[in-house]
Amino acid sequence: MVLGDIIRLNAMKFPDKTALVFRNTRLSYSQLNHRVNCLAKALLGIGVKQGDRVAILADNCSQYVEVYFATSKGGMVIVPINNSLDAEGMTYIANDSGANTIIFGQNYVDTVNSLRPGLKSVKNYIVIGEAAGAESYERLVSDYPADEPEVAVDEDDIAWLLYTSGTTGPPKGVMLSHKSQIVDSANTILTCFPINRSDIHLVILPLFHIGALWHMRCHFYMGNTTVLMDARDPKLVLETIEREKVTTMCFVPPMIVPIANYPDIDKYDVSSMRIMIYSGAPLPEGLEQRLHEIFGDIIIQVFALTEGGPAVIMPPLMEGPWEKVKRKGSCGKEVLNVEVRLVNEKGSDCAPGQVGEILARGDNIMKGYWNMPEATAKALEGGYLHTGDLATKDEEGYYYITGRKKDVITSGGKAVYSPEIENLISLHPAISEVAVIGVPDRELGEAVKAVVVLRTGEEATEQEIISWCSGKIDLYKVPKSVDIVDSLSKTPSGKVLKTALRNKYSK
Repeated sequence: MVLGDIIRLNAMKFPDKTALVFRNTRLSYSQLNHRVNCLAKALLGIGVKQGDRVAILADNCSQYVEVYFATSKGGMVIVPINNSLDAEGMTYIANDSGANTIIFGQNYVDTVNSLRPGLKSVKNYIVIGEAAGAESYERLVSDYPADEPEVAVDEDDIAWLLYTSGTTGPPKGVMLSHKSQIVDSANTILTCFPINRSDIHLVILPLFHIGALWHMRCHFYMGNTTVLMDARDPKLVLETIEREKVTTMCFVPPMIVPIANYPDIDKYDVSSMRIMIYSGAPLPEGLEQRLHEIFGDIIIQVFALTEGGPAVIMPPLMEGPWEKVKRKGSCGKEVLNVEVRLVNEKGSDCAPGQVGEILARGDNIMKGYWNMPEATAKALEGGYLHTGDLATKDEEGYYYITGRKKDVITSGGKAVYSPEIENLISLHPAISEVAVIGVPDRELGEAVKAVVVLRTGEEATEQEIISWCSGKIDLYKVPKSVDIVDSLSKTPSGKVLKTALRNKYSK
């Protein structure tokens, strides 16, 4: 089975069921499959061949989803471009991937026109709208037949080429095969994500992000309805949950803060929600408590990453009721069909309670990094994916994320893991968001620093926040300084850019 089969089979089984909702567009599985087939035929018709890379630069929209499945059916490789990158970053991804086609939204016409002189391999320009010098997306879809493309796609073929954020070097293209994505869907649903065919899923993450693709793909796999948003305005999100009776969604912690703090949230009916999954960073306890008050006990922490396909560790709901398998602060156990190890600096397996790096292997893991054999060999050394994430494991096999290896603070020769301190500070009633980093210090090597955002209308001083931590954690973990800011720099998916913070405060 390959990714294109998901839509094809659902069009046969549930032809009239709503597959995708975006603004005023509502597509049944039959309609979605029809448009996907037309687009796949159109791409083949203008000379895009099996194995070719097709880049896309657009905000979330129904056509973005169509491109994912059309390229899959045509045996092509989709290359989503992060729409927050500068011209250099976008050009790098297009050229590194060797994309010969770019599909772009109407609002990116000027951007693409400015990129054209530097795009070495792009021959086909397709606009979702109208633009001089570009094929019309809708015209292509209407000009080609809707029968299934006759392309023999192998499950080991690359389906998605997803580029990392490149915060520590050039972006790396993560190669994910059809097999890895089908296997990951089954692993996820069987292990932790007990979705059924009546579920309605809300996508608020951008579609170039693995988190958005992961859960959307799982819901399509099950024949569910997906509601797509291109904005994260709290009011619009809450209105959508109420109107569409949304039951599931995925988020990263920083992006949920404006929703949790929305002053009129009590005016909206969110009782339909039954599963909210998050990854990317531990959820500060203060924020988790607030979400529990709003949505109930439906928040699920998982460990996932692009290179992992992405699911690696999730709460094992197959082992018993929620009350039994949920562990405070834990992201669960390894998912079905994935082997996970926790190793120390010497590569030896860690005992319970010891901090180590998470290693994983399974059919869902990436094939490697595009055009980066050395980086691939390092990341997949010994047959395991080296995630760069640290955790501990308890006697029952439950994992607890302690942070990224690169984010560990060494203060006075002792390791400090920022999530522990962030969790504590988040419980302060005046705090909306917090990030903890290490800054250069002559005596300690690195000193612990907290950067916080206050809740609207609240006040707090640096000393008050430091005092809040004193006596609750070891003295060497207590922040030596606190900076109160209006906002934290984040990636488009909502992850705090700690590299930018370290650069700012290390000067």
